[in-house]
Amino acid sequence: MYYEVKLKVMKPNKDGLEKEVKEHFITDCSLFAEAEAKGLEQYASDNMESDVFSISRSNIIEIINEKTEDKPFFKATIVDTQIDENGNEKELKYYNLVCAKDLKEANTLMEQHLSQGLSDMRLDAIVKTKIIDLI
Repeated sequence: MYYEVKLKVMKPNKDGLEKEVKEHFITDCSLFAEAEAKGLEQYASDNMESDVFSISRSNIIEIINEKTEDKPFFKATIVDTQIDENGNEKELKYYNLVCAKDLKEANTLMEQHLSQGLSDMRLDAIVKTKIIDLI
């Protein structure tokens, strides 16, 4: 299960002054306590003070590719249309995370992912997220 962890960190700005910055991470673990521990470990090795101020279960069900340093994460909405026992169509939404340099690359990567046998699903939307890394 994925959890989204938000941290407050004191980082130097361009002028060299300390400024509080909010950073958003995603982590794969079983418990809230594990997610908090991973969040606190993120800056412990750099002797930077950080505070976990939010942990929530993520609606992301899959991370499509590895995070690279210079590329942001995009959240893709996938729609699966199913027919229930009464013959009515029902749309189910799933969310994936993909690392790409821009929206065009994110779209291409998601289309490739969906072409691997997910023919009954379609890509509905892609938006850039504030998530900066998988921890």
